[in-house]
Amino acid sequence: MNWRALFKPSAKYSILSLLVVGIVVGVIGYFATQQTLHATSSDAFCMTCHSNHSLKDEVLASAHGGNEHGFTVQCQDCHLPHSPIKYLMKKIVVSKDLYGFLTIDGFNTQAWLDEHRKEQADKALEYFRANDSANCQHCHTRIYQNQPESMKKIAVRMHTMNFQKEPDKRKTCVDCHKGVAHVYPKD
Repeated sequence: MNWRALFKPSAKYSILSLLVVGIVVGVIGYFATQQTLHATSSDAFCMTCHSNHSLKDEVLASAHGGNEHGFTVQCQDCHLPHSPIKYLMKKIVVSKDLYGFLTIDGFNTQAWLDEHRKEQADKALEYFRANDSANCQHCHTRIYQNQPESMKKIAVRMHTMNFQKEPDKRKTCVDCHKGVAHVYPKD
């Protein structure tokens, strides 16, 4: 192969036509990627692997599953980052879960979930602690300052005291609020 040919304009096509084709392919690729990422972040997609687990019912029975404000939290709201780069990186990392789904015997059963719930919950807690519960704070934006009047006085006091600590000494949401959407095992 002649490496110089890679860097020379084509003798058959103009630079402009090659540029236009490159832009069109890039735009189509970008939108196809976005649609794929969006489709694989839906509750319907998540439930293809977790259809026989109680996870969806647990969320629906919680404060996050159809509350007085009329919204239901979706899987991706808690389990995927909201910043674009971290989101893409997380999607790449969790793509290995498809391999687990295909190879772990009995994965899509309630028995498997019950047996591995503590391990899975601890992994989720580790993820939330590592990012200071960024997914929680994405929706609960006024948790430290300007708390809503509907918040209980004890909760206001606890959050205020926590916020007054040095940032590296503060608790994060999941330190006090385990099991707000899924049952946290007592073991």
